[in-house]
Parts: sequence; structure tokens; C-alpha cells
Amino acid sequence: MQERSVDPRALGTAALRTARHRDVDISSGTEVKDVLLSSERVSGVRTEKTSYAATAVVNCAGAWAGQIPPHRFPTRPVKGQMLSLVAAPRNVLRHVIRAPEVYLVPRSDGRIVIGSTLEEAGYDKRTDVDTIQRLHHAAIRMVPALSEARMLEGWAGLRPGTPDALPILGATAIPGYFVATGHFRDGILLAPITAHLMAQVITGVKPEYDISAFSPARFAN
Repeated sequence: MQERSVDPRALGTAALRTARHRDVDISSGTEVKDVLLSSERVSGVRTEKTSYAATAVVNCAGAWAGQIPPHRFPTRPVKGQMLSLVAAPRNVLRHVIRAPEVYLVPRSDGRIVIGSTLEEAGYDKRTDVDTIQRLHHAAIRMVPALSEARMLEGWAGLRPGTPDALPILGATAIPGYFVATGHFRDGILLAPITAHLMAQVITGVKPEYDISAFSPARFAN
């Protein structure tokens, strides 16, 4: 079976446009400081700029989910460095290729994404020249024609890891407070089903699939 892929940037842009079209208020780059409580249930969130009232709050802050009080979910950042090439001709690669050293993902706009490392480096998102070159050379060994491709960019992302390598999904011990994090390398791919299931949980509908194994309660002291 052919492996498919999703472009996170394109999907993110489409999601933001859809949200704005539905009059969703988006505050980009605003840090959430803590979750507000009233009578021992959620009443909103406080950001670095202001406070927002809400009867339900979902913590989906990825690798930063554990930094928002009052709960300290055991998520940690796992760094991944990647790069992209622009190949000519565009069809030099038509499907995903994976090997122990590296994987290659062709994009519809002609880019080829090459990744990726797994590093326990905290919240450091800097790229390392030697690491990027190592990935580049590994890709060329797999597909020699890429030696003629132009390097477009290199970057690093932080994946949310958990102690048992499973997501953290569901209601917390605080009424109205929910969490959806810890998807590690599959956050973009699992975003649609996660949103669907979390909507069911928040509205009191029995989830379509059993998510008890992902409950945040498994990390309660």
C-alpha cells in the first residue's frame, strides 16, 4: 500500500483560514500563563495579555502542555531537525522513501522534505550544520539524483513525548478542563480524529473509540 503524507504548513494555513471563516477568535503568539478556576471548575484562561472566560478549556499545547498550571502533564520536547530540497525535474521522487538513517517525503509543490533526528535537547530549536549535512548526504546516497537539487531550508521542531509514548487525551480531574497532547511524531496526522473524539468527550457524548488507555489519570499521583 502506498504511503501518503500531509504538508503540516499547508494544513495549518487551511485550518486557520477555516477557523477565521467561522468567527473563531485566534490569538497567535500569546502565551497562556494558567487555567482559571472558579468553585473548583474551569472558568477560563489567563494569557500574558489578558484573560478569557470559558466553560471548557482544552490544553493542546504540545510539548509545552505540562508548563500550564494547575496540572503538570508529563510531556517533554523531542527535537527533530529536518531540511528541504527543490529538485529538478519535479518528479525525481514520487512517493515516500524510508531507511534507518533518513526518510524522504515529496511535496506537491516540488519540495522534498528530508528528516529527521530524535534528540533529547530540551526546548532548543536551533539547527546544527553538521546534522543537516549528515541528513543531506544520507538522502543523496539513497537517491543520487538529489545531488543536483538545491537546498531550500533547514529547521527543527519539538515533538511532545510522554513517558509511555502514548498520547494524553480526555477529561482531567477539574470539571471543564481537558487535555489533548503527547502525539509525538503523529500530531498532524492524528489531529482530525483527535478533534472529533475530544468534541465528543467535551459535549458528553460517548467517544466513538475507546480512549481510556490515553487518560491523563494514568499519571495522577
